[in-house]
Amino acid sequence: MARSERLSFAFLESHPVDAARVLERLAPQNVSALLSDAPLRLAAPVLRLMLPPFVARCLEPLDDEAVSGLLRGMGPQAGVAVLHYLPEARRHALLAQLPTGMGMAFRLLLGYPEDTVGAWMDPRVVVLAGDTPAESALRRLREAQGEIDTMVFVVGTGQRLLGQVELPELLRATPDTVLSQLMRKVRFTLPARASIHGIADHAGWDDFQMLPVIERDDRFVGALDRGVMARAVVRDHRVQPQAGLGDMFANLAGGYWLGVSSLIALAVEMLPVAAPLPDGESHEQPS
Repeated sequence: MARSERLSFAFLESHPVDAARVLERLAPQNVSALLSDAPLRLAAPVLRLMLPPFVARCLEPLDDEAVSGLLRGMGPQAGVAVLHYLPEARRHALLAQLPTGMGMAFRLLLGYPEDTVGAWMDPRVVVLAGDTPAESALRRLREAQGEIDTMVFVVGTGQRLLGQVELPELLRATPDTVLSQLMRKVRFTLPARASIHGIADHAGWDDFQMLPVIERDDRFVGALDRGVMARAVVRDHRVQPQAGLGDMFANLAGGYWLGVSSLIALAVEMLPVAAPLPDGESHEQPS
């Protein structure tokens, strides 16, 4: 791996917020080139922090297999925000490439306007009936594919939300204790079609990291994490790079970009990142 690539990947890994701001100042085709080479585990977290319209432009030149991989890494909430800015035909092609469960989650979120709670919730939560034993609930949590894997939501007829059980209660319970005996009543819920900005100051955030989301018929459809809510609310506000980077980029803006690797390499040298790895080593995780 070339030194410039090592520096680029180190920057993505060590400073994802700054990397997102840097990449948004580059030409989309240069970002596309970086995305083609960067490991998914480094690229996806940075893409989540970038403006969805710009990410969509960067993904356009990539083939469907590469884009679907990045969308999987970004997750349904951030991925759907990007899909809104891709042509409908491309959107359908990409959805067809996703695993069945994740594809269903993407399609559900696409049905909500981008600025609503429903567009940012996680629909892949663990939902079980009240007569489910604690042992089975723990097994389902271990198999969970969503971001919320520390909470079981208990539902009744018509997917009506009855209560919720947190992981510590499940771990303390005897294996055959059913969820209806462990669950606590839900104090707060969020309407799926409410404005994401309108629920930013909801009283429930004072006590809970995540809140259940319901449709108009009180049907449970997912849960919204407080961190995801905060990112959605501020996604249109630009986070400034670390001290020293802003002036450098402002000076460079009047010229031309020499390529994404050279720019990021320059930025890395101005940040307190770890020393470059010796030649022959990489930041790839061992298989």
